Amino acid sequence: MNPRFRILAEECGFVFWQDEPHGPGPNHIDWSVDYHEEFERYSHELARWVINRCENNQMAQHSGILKHDWVQQTLAEFGLGPKI
Repeated sequence: MNPRFRILAEECGFVFWQDEPHGPGPNHIDWSVDYHEEFERYSHELARWVINRCENNQMAQHSGILKHDWVQQTLAEFGLGPKI
């Protein structure tokens, strides 16, 4: 799992498997839990992050940083490939 997504999921209350012999192994979300509230919080936090990045982009454009550079930086932070 992408480290940034994991950190956000942990902050929002998702439970992760550890080294239990019957589980899928560490770094996997335990989906046997009802995550209604946690998923809503995760979604809100992700939306806040995107809004913050958009605001930063506007400031960056005023300082001369190209939009393409900003997009590539954001994709890289989340371990995502180039936008298709």
